[in-house]
Amino acid sequence: MKLRIYLTSLFLLSLIITTTQPALARPENVALNNKLHDENSTIIQGAAEPVRVIPNYKLPVRRVVLYKHGVGYFERRGTVPGQENVNLYFKSNQMNDLLKSLTVLDLGDGPLGGIVYDSTKTVEQLLSDYTFNLRGARGLPDILGQLQGSEIELSIGSDMITGTIISVETRIIQEDDTKMPVYYLSVMENSGQLRSFNTNEIRSVKFLDQRLDQDIKRYMKTLYQQHRRDEKILTIRPEGPGQRDLLVSYVCEAPIWKATYRIVLEKDQDKKPFLQGWAIVDNVSEEDWNNVELSLVSGLPISFIQDLYNPWFKKRPVIEIEEEIAMAPTIPQGGIAMNMPVEEKISKGVAARSNRRLAKAPAPAAAAEMAEDKAYGLGMMGGMGGMGGDLRLGKKMQQLQAETVTREVGDLFEYKIDHPVTVARNRSAMLPIAAAQVEGSAVALYNESARTKNPLAAVRLKNTTGLTLEGGPLTVFQEDSYVGEALIKTVKPDEQRYITYAVDLGTHVNTKIDSKSERIDRVIINRGTMRMHRAVIETKTYNLDNKDKRDKTVVIEHPLHTDWKLLNQEKPIEVTDSYKRFEVKLPAGKPAKFTVKEERDRWDDLAVTNITPEQILIYARDKYITEQTRKQLDQIVAIKAEIVNIDRSINQLQTEKNSIFSDQQRLRDNLKSLGRTEEENQLRSRYIGQLTQQESRLEAIDKTTKDLQDQKQAKQKQLDEMIESLAQDLTI
Repeated sequence: MKLRIYLTSLFLLSLIITTTQPALARPENVALNNKLHDENSTIIQGAAEPVRVIPNYKLPVRRVVLYKHGVGYFERRGTVPGQENVNLYFKSNQMNDLLKSLTVLDLGDGPLGGIVYDSTKTVEQLLSDYTFNLRGARGLPDILGQLQGSEIELSIGSDMITGTIISVETRIIQEDDTKMPVYYLSVMENSGQLRSFNTNEIRSVKFLDQRLDQDIKRYMKTLYQQHRRDEKILTIRPEGPGQRDLLVSYVCEAPIWKATYRIVLEKDQDKKPFLQGWAIVDNVSEEDWNNVELSLVSGLPISFIQDLYNPWFKKRPVIEIEEEIAMAPTIPQGGIAMNMPVEEKISKGVAARSNRRLAKAPAPAAAAEMAEDKAYGLGMMGGMGGMGGDLRLGKKMQQLQAETVTREVGDLFEYKIDHPVTVARNRSAMLPIAAAQVEGSAVALYNESARTKNPLAAVRLKNTTGLTLEGGPLTVFQEDSYVGEALIKTVKPDEQRYITYAVDLGTHVNTKIDSKSERIDRVIINRGTMRMHRAVIETKTYNLDNKDKRDKTVVIEHPLHTDWKLLNQEKPIEVTDSYKRFEVKLPAGKPAKFTVKEERDRWDDLAVTNITPEQILIYARDKYITEQTRKQLDQIVAIKAEIVNIDRSINQLQTEKNSIFSDQQRLRDNLKSLGRTEEENQLRSRYIGQLTQQESRLEAIDKTTKDLQDQKQAKQKQLDEMIESLAQDLTI
């Protein structure tokens, strides 16, 4: 039983090799393939003759450029034999970026036969297109049984038999106490003779129908691809004789590169701090980066994803066929090309910073010590190793050399690593990008909203490296010890930033706020509104107490109000979007006080129609209004009073009218209940008389109300005109 299973497996292997042999042995490529790949090719026995399997031609990654917005630019380059396909492998989620940016160049000016790639169908969808199912086939009988009617060539012993598959028959034989199935293949030979063969005696099978042969090849290729989940193959087909030098470039999603920094503060304030910069790159691809040219770009170029991978279909209108006279073809008018040459403009600052190295070469002994570490991106760890014994951390860290060449590209800034970089797949690396002394000093930065009682220890850093420092974490060392951490945003060349890394517990701060309102100094009346201005003096006092035994420089961040006027003689050293910064010298062991005095405007608004006679008297007494304005206000108040009286009269009439309506309803209800007696007739006459009198009164009320409303409308118009004409801008 085991022997039969082994023979069946061996036959399937030989069957696959036989069906693929013609593609591998194309006459125009055999000689070149053998010459180029004799050492790397594999000889597989088991077919009618040995078959040489040529490995897939690969274009290794030669250049990688990583950006801060989630994409990477990749270049591949290599030499392949002419007319040999090159396969590149990608994930489904990379295909849209790939199709948007892919560029293929034959550097030998040879033609390209085309670029093809896998469709969006799943493996199950692709396999469902075939009428046979080799995925679940359990051996040769199962395969041949699905291909009835196919023309085949059988090798049985020394005989070669050609015919058509009729069927596969299963026979049960008895061996000792075991029943075993034996399979027989029925074939109709070309001579018309029907013959049956034990499948165990078949040495090889060849399908004579070329289309079926190609279908089996494609089916087996699809089965192979399922072993690489979510993998899509892109095939490049170069043309032309001889070896072809191909360059392939594209953009696809990639992890952003990250920046991290270390800064060494000197005890001597006159010495400049030393800044290290490191870049962290991640290779999450399925391929090693071996000796690639690596660049890191700071900036945010525009990038987007568009679905180019999935097929698009557009609905079209269905037009009924109409019998019309054929129309003569139209000739579009010629156009004038509007393309204009664009000159490349490079600023002097860009040219000055191009190809600038960031740090001087270390001493020969230090360079020898760091040579091996640098190859693995471990220069920083070598520096920290000097913390023991007589070695100094700060001195050791300053021996780092950042071998990068930098340049500005438009609004972007590029760090180009000046030596080949190797990062294995699914590995990450740290690479030095900056190492230089920078201008900076230690200060205490106080911001009440950040911490009420204490300032933060900080470094006032000026970026004198000539580089754009990408944002990231920063670790601070002082006197060979770790003293804190910070997080910085992108810092442009010559830009100054404050980097806070610890709480300064040796300095205590408390604040006091006073507010004083000044006398009204301006009154504006316009469009029915009276606006009174007064100045308010806001005073904020910062009480500082230095408990340490060394002098300090405290930078106070005072809230910025753009519409407030600073009354201090001391001017801020810097202004941000939200704060004014003042510098205060704080002696050792002593307190100090700093006061910020500001003036702000306050406006009180009052509607002219709400002004009372009593207020007019007060405003006139305090000289807030002119004599002419006072007279106009008196007239406005008088007319307003008349309108109020008219409204009161109208309301009284409406109240009376409502009372009459209520009484009329009572009388009508009483009339409905009266009978035909003499007394009831007299009472009916009385009710009717009252209703007649009430109707007359209602007519009079309506007439009087209309007259009052007309008077009110006239008075209101007069009032509006007076208010509109009232204007004053008086400075007191």
